[in-house]
Amino acid sequence: MSEAAAKEYPSRFYAVYVTKTMEEKVALIIASRIQNLGLDIRSIVVPVDLGGYIILEVGNPADLYAAISGIRHIKRRRPLLMKKEDVVKLAMPTVELPELEPGMIVQITAGPFRGMRGRVVSVNEAKGEVNLVLLESDIDLVVTLPIEHVKPEEQV
Repeated sequence: MSEAAAKEYPSRFYAVYVTKTMEEKVALIIASRIQNLGLDIRSIVVPVDLGGYIILEVGNPADLYAAISGIRHIKRRRPLLMKKEDVVKLAMPTVELPELEPGMIVQITAGPFRGMRGRVVSVNEAKGEVNLVLLESDIDLVVTLPIEHVKPEEQV
C-alpha cells in the first residue's frame, strides 16, 4: 500500500460476523490474503469481549469484500460499519482490578452471592480469581469468584 492510496481512502472500521471460537482462524486466513493479494486492510482486531466478531480497519471497501469472500466461517456477507470510538472502547482495558490481600473483608457485587460479605483467603491474579470465606454462612464455605465481582470494604 502506498502513501497515495492511504490518503485516497480514509480508514473505516468494519465488524465481520464469524462462527464463535473461529475468530482467530478467520483472522489468520484474512491476514494471509492481505499479504498475498496486497489488499488495503490496515489492521485486524479479534476482541475478547465481543465473541463471534472480527474488526477490520479498511482503506478501500472493495478490498474488504475481496478479503472475506469465500471464507467458510463468515456468517454474514455484509460487514457492519463501526465508529472509531466504539473500536477504541473495545480495545482499551475496561476496569481496574481492586488490590486484594488475604484477610481483607470484601463485598460481593455480582453473581449468586451478590450483597454478601466475605474474607479473602487467597488471590490468583494470573487467573483473575479470588477465594473467599463467606461471613454470612454458618459453616466455612469457600467460594471462588472473579476479582471484578468483589470490592474491598476494610482491612482486618
